Amino acid sequence: MDRLQLSPLTNKAFPFPIFFSILPSFVSFLLFSSLLFSSSFVLASVNDGEVLSIQHQCIEHHFSALLHLKQGFIFSDDYNTTRLSSWNPDNRDCCSWEGITCDGATGHVTSLDLSELHIYGRIDFVSLFHLQSLQKLNLAYNDFDGSPIPSGFEQLTSLTHLNLSSSKIYGQIPLEISRMTTLVSLDLSYNTNYNGLNSNTLKLENPNIGELVQNLSSLRELHLDNVKISVEGNEWGLALSSALPHLGKLSLRNCGLSGPIHPSFSRLHSLFELDLSGNTLSSAIPNFIGNFSDLTSLSLSGCGLHGKLPESICRLPNLQTLDVSFNSLLNGPLPSSLANLSNLIYLDIKLNGFSGPLPSSLANLNQLAYLDLSSNGFSGPISSSLFSLPSLQELHLWGNQFSGELGEFQNTSSSLLEIIHLYDNKLEGHIPSSIFQLTMVTELRLYNNSFNGTIPSLNGNALHNCMELDFSNNLLSGTIPSSLFSLPSLQVLYLRDNQLSGQLGPFQYTSSSVLQIIDLSNNSLSGTIPSSLFSLPSLKRLYLQENQLSGQLGEFRNPSSSLLDNIILDKNKLEGPVPMSIFLLTKLQFLSLSSNNFSGDVDLGLFQSLRNLLSLDLSDNNFSVHDDRSNSSSMSYPQIQYLSLRSCNITKFPNILRNQESMSSIDLSNNNINGEIPKWLWKFAKYTLFYLNLSHNALEGLEQQFPYNSSNSLQYLDLSFNKLKGSIPIPLISSVFFSLSSNHFSGEVPSLICNYTFLQVLDLSHNYFNGFIPPCLGQISDALIVLNLGGNAFHGPLLQTFKEECTLKTLDLNGNQLEGQVPSSLARCKKLEVLNLGNNQIHDNFPFWIENLSQLHILILGSNKFHGTIEHPQANHTFPLLQIFDLSDNSFTGKLSSNMFRSWKAMMKTKSQSQFLSKTFGKGYYQDKVIIVSKGLRMELVKILTAFTVVDLSNNQFHGDIPESVGNLSSLVVLNMSYNHFTGQIPASLGNIKALESLDLSHNSVSGEIPWQLTKLNFLAVLDLSQNLLAGSIPQGQQFNTFTDKSFLGNSGLCGIPLLKKCEHVEAHASPPLAQSESKYDWRSMWIGFGVGYGVGMGILFWTLALRMNGMREFTIFIDKMLMLIFPCEAFILMHRY
Repeated sequence: MDRLQLSPLTNKAFPFPIFFSILPSFVSFLLFSSLLFSSSFVLASVNDGEVLSIQHQCIEHHFSALLHLKQGFIFSDDYNTTRLSSWNPDNRDCCSWEGITCDGATGHVTSLDLSELHIYGRIDFVSLFHLQSLQKLNLAYNDFDGSPIPSGFEQLTSLTHLNLSSSKIYGQIPLEISRMTTLVSLDLSYNTNYNGLNSNTLKLENPNIGELVQNLSSLRELHLDNVKISVEGNEWGLALSSALPHLGKLSLRNCGLSGPIHPSFSRLHSLFELDLSGNTLSSAIPNFIGNFSDLTSLSLSGCGLHGKLPESICRLPNLQTLDVSFNSLLNGPLPSSLANLSNLIYLDIKLNGFSGPLPSSLANLNQLAYLDLSSNGFSGPISSSLFSLPSLQELHLWGNQFSGELGEFQNTSSSLLEIIHLYDNKLEGHIPSSIFQLTMVTELRLYNNSFNGTIPSLNGNALHNCMELDFSNNLLSGTIPSSLFSLPSLQVLYLRDNQLSGQLGPFQYTSSSVLQIIDLSNNSLSGTIPSSLFSLPSLKRLYLQENQLSGQLGEFRNPSSSLLDNIILDKNKLEGPVPMSIFLLTKLQFLSLSSNNFSGDVDLGLFQSLRNLLSLDLSDNNFSVHDDRSNSSSMSYPQIQYLSLRSCNITKFPNILRNQESMSSIDLSNNNINGEIPKWLWKFAKYTLFYLNLSHNALEGLEQQFPYNSSNSLQYLDLSFNKLKGSIPIPLISSVFFSLSSNHFSGEVPSLICNYTFLQVLDLSHNYFNGFIPPCLGQISDALIVLNLGGNAFHGPLLQTFKEECTLKTLDLNGNQLEGQVPSSLARCKKLEVLNLGNNQIHDNFPFWIENLSQLHILILGSNKFHGTIEHPQANHTFPLLQIFDLSDNSFTGKLSSNMFRSWKAMMKTKSQSQFLSKTFGKGYYQDKVIIVSKGLRMELVKILTAFTVVDLSNNQFHGDIPESVGNLSSLVVLNMSYNHFTGQIPASLGNIKALESLDLSHNSVSGEIPWQLTKLNFLAVLDLSQNLLAGSIPQGQQFNTFTDKSFLGNSGLCGIPLLKKCEHVEAHASPPLAQSESKYDWRSMWIGFGVGYGVGMGILFWTLALRMNGMREFTIFIDKMLMLIFPCEAFILMHRY
């Protein structure tokens, strides 16, 4: 009996007959299912998530087309040639090749990515167009050498993504692109090549943008950055919004588009990224942008936007990036509603016109990683809460008006801040210690503020990752903590322009120090420079100039392995010999030791080993420089570009110059070089030399004239203060600064000199030139700033015609024999600061139109034949900046107007700080100088401070009262009204001129008593009231006790000391009233007496120094420093007796 099999599910007998009947079909089903499973199992993601079937290899004609395509590839970078190694004819399955994705079912190539392969040259698009199953094509970041986009792209009927960005394809975008109706993403951006004045770019002109997109309704992403789009007005906005209703990402940076944005643009409700930066929208930000609720990124940088930031932008819930930078007309305060942008990660509004305090709500932007508010007009304090934003990595607040102190902030240990830029503000107080506890910071720039206090010592992980620290141009004081030099990541340390003091070192750096740049210049550091500083293993640049460092430089270790390429130590007090270690720094490029006290001899031959040296400055020391070791080989010396050996006791042109090929700047001034200027020196002028200063030497001639008729580079040429003679050497065609002052040149000045259109300074003063001044000099150049022909023997008329666009700031014709009238065309020179026509034969009335020259500081018409009044019925009496007014030795008549003196505002201000009146021209400068009479001496002011003021009306025929308003000129230093016909009394208001040092009213007819108020003039050193009609007692006390009888002679009615005539009846008001609090002992007189004695003693000392020092330049530099230190408001005066 057969056993029945029970089903485990039903406990019933299994139906074997039925099972065996269906078994063949069941087996077939299992085999088919297994085949399907195994086929799907072997599918793998091999290329950025794309599925590649290994069941079907790529079809044959795709294989052939791809191989043919590769054969035309040229790689601009050899490294990249290995990246397509899989494109091999032995591997016939092109679906496995790099950058290729195929359809798993058919084997058709659907995606080709050749981006960033540095393919160079023209690509074989014919082979490419055989891949008609392509859906995605990416050729970005290659170099197709200016190839245009070819016709034929419409053959790729399945293409949805096309990226040809940054591929150097130029020319017109073809119309065929508009027929690619399946496109979802199109990127043709950044195909521009700027080459000098010309640029190549991709253009969208014909077809225009409307024709390009009219059939591309499926487009979701469009990138045309830097494509030159030609379209009328703002029609581009209408074209895009009409044709591309589903557009989500739009980038049109720098396309030359005009605004405003068309209102129809508001229909693009699907936009989530919008970038229109670099176009000329010239409008307010439209409010409808606030309706783009899906917007995550908005960039409108550099669009000429104006108005305020609309509140509607602050209602975009998904916004992550907002960039409206470089729109200088965007203004107003930042809306506090910015805090509503809770997803904001990137906020950039730099270089705009926003102002006011920062809204405190910014502290609520917890997702913010990048914040840039730089270069606006924000003011008020910076909230410390900004530093505590949990996600913030970069904080840029530079270039504003932020003020006040920075407060301490919390959570320094968890802060992500990497970059802090707070420079160019008005911040003050101590730098918060919290900043020094930030462990992630890599850049900390606080320069150009008013921070004070000391720099704290650093401990633990403080600034552990900091690579750049810049505290320059603040008010920091105290010593520099040595721990700064041991920060493990610090590469750049800038502390220049502070008030830091103390000695350098000892330093706590290690052999692992990565410091590359140290700039401690312009502080008050003292003591010696540790030689170990030069041995920092990574140090490249060391700037210690303008300190008080002293002592000798010691030798330092391992100079031959040093990386130092810049050593700048000028303007210190270093002394002794130059260490030999410096001559072993083989990487050195810039070396400046100028303005120190180094001594001994320096042989230029020692620099032969410094093969990389570009700039060498040894000027103004106590050593003597020579080049005895030099030889004629051009390979012996480095090829130096900048050489300054000023005041180095040189007696001949250094041979090192003969071996140079590309000199740019040479300064050999203030030496003892004699003989001729060698002809080989001009070889540099033809190609590279732009600055040559040979002034203050004993040169007597030129071995060869300048190569003025050839192309050359020399712009600054100073041959002044030598013994050069002969006819004028015509300046080089490129000259900007040309000075032959104080030589022995003679003859006439040819009109050829007027052809030099680049000239800014022409100084031929103090020579023996004669003849007429070339009339064309008044129109010589659009750039001429200084024309000085003074101290010669020119005769004939003044220059009569000046250009309409006259740029002159200084015109000095003093000391010639010029005649005629002052030309009215000179009124065109609106920038004129110095007009010196003194000591000529000019016969004219006062030129009233000159009062319209509002920039005039100095007016000298003295020693001529001027006549008539200086009061015009309609005169405005301007001259707001006038500081020297000299009409002496003429025949002017009439009364002086009170209003004239009231208009001279510059003489009414007390200058707490003063500066020299000069003009700067790049590397060079021009120092104005004039001759005046003061304190009985004829003086040449070779350096004129803006605080030095003079009024000289002497030797004329003025009459009437001296106006009381003269007393308003409170900063006047010299007042000379002698040799006129003034009457009336001396104004008591003159006692208000506290700065007055010289007062001369002699040889007039003034009467009455001498005002006791004059005794209050504590700086008065010269007083001459002689030859008048004064009467009464001479006031006593204070400075008046120092004057002799010569100050009062010729006044028969005067009595009292210092005259022999005694007063019979002393009036109570003849002397100043004695204040109750005033001591019986005259302390002021004591100090004044001390000052006079001190002045005499210092005069003897200065004269002794002048005799002992090497050259007048060294002496004048010394006097400069002394006078600016002791009397910052006085002018430096070089006095010459005649």
